[in-house]
Amino acid sequence: MSPRASFLRTVPRTSLVVFLIGVFLLFSIFGIAEDMAAMGQQPLMRYVLTILVIGTCAVGYAAAGFAMRGRAWKVMIPLFLAEAVLINFLHQWFPSAPAKSRLDPSALAALQTRLNLDAFLIMAITFLGYGCFLYASITEGRRYFRAHAEIALAQEIHRVLVPVIETKLGEFAFYGKSSPSGEVGGDLIDLAGAAENWVAYVADVSGHGVAPGLVMGMVKSAARMLLSSGDSAGHLMPRLNEVLYPLKKPDMFITFCFAAWSAGSLRVGLAGHPSILHFCPSTGEIAELPCPNMPLGILPSADFASSEVAVESGALLALYTDGFLEATNAAGEQFGLPRLKAELLRHATEPLEAICAALQQSVARHGAQFDDQSILLIRKLQG
Repeated sequence: MSPRASFLRTVPRTSLVVFLIGVFLLFSIFGIAEDMAAMGQQPLMRYVLTILVIGTCAVGYAAAGFAMRGRAWKVMIPLFLAEAVLINFLHQWFPSAPAKSRLDPSALAALQTRLNLDAFLIMAITFLGYGCFLYASITEGRRYFRAHAEIALAQEIHRVLVPVIETKLGEFAFYGKSSPSGEVGGDLIDLAGAAENWVAYVADVSGHGVAPGLVMGMVKSAARMLLSSGDSAGHLMPRLNEVLYPLKKPDMFITFCFAAWSAGSLRVGLAGHPSILHFCPSTGEIAELPCPNMPLGILPSADFASSEVAVESGALLALYTDGFLEATNAAGEQFGLPRLKAELLRHATEPLEAICAALQQSVARHGAQFDDQSILLIRKLQG
């Protein structure tokens, strides 16, 4: 479904109908004004049909503007030509009575009555049309401000659920930041645990808007609950998958990656997520830790593999969402993984906050942001 069709479906039918009635009424005044210009000499049938044609075509212009927006001219121009042809035919089929140089008292009284009727209709129709617009404006205004308040609340909840992460736990330093593409994001960065046993993870719920934001909140709640139960990080993804599968729409899924430190070893796992980037200071190179698993929420149950990774002092891990990779420039080129790796390598030894800022600036220079951009950097400190 196109965004325009989706927008029209959100407008209550009553408000839309009342608005179009208002358009019809206000534009029908042109037909009444034509009768006044003809000094009330046009036939009654032409008078009525002219009002109907002008008002109906005005409704067509408004409907085309709603449904097609920038492409509305494709409907408006043919409709305008059809309107002009119909008005011309009405003039031919129902010609005005010949103008009289002098009017007798009865004809003058009839003319006065006709013009008084035209004036009354203009005032009455203007009042009714304005009332229709006022009703639609107030009704939709209330609905908009109610929705705006709900979105503002969702934004505040998102800020609470996905704060900036800047901390140290034992031998590791962490910095993470999430930048939603709209009012509410579907990305999640989180860190839970203590110095000897922690889990850092990044999740990306498919889609945009409030619905993915709600699922993102469920991901964090479920993950925190599972981690607090004392279960090992290796079981995190299959347990999350079982919990989240029945709680989302069928067409939604969650990509997920984590890094977990326990008993002196680091374990990583990915589910449909972009590769974790691992900078090794001894070689000065960046390796990709690939994803062997499908996203969470595709099947009701599945096995999810994870693996141990050796990290030396100064090593850097970058967990990020595909919003960094999919930023597109005017030529249609995505930022892509090679550019992200090159930029990370260029700043790999800098403070974590500086690395995050450099990556975000580089992506912003490349192209506009169309998806949430989240990153969590983890550095093993010098022992």
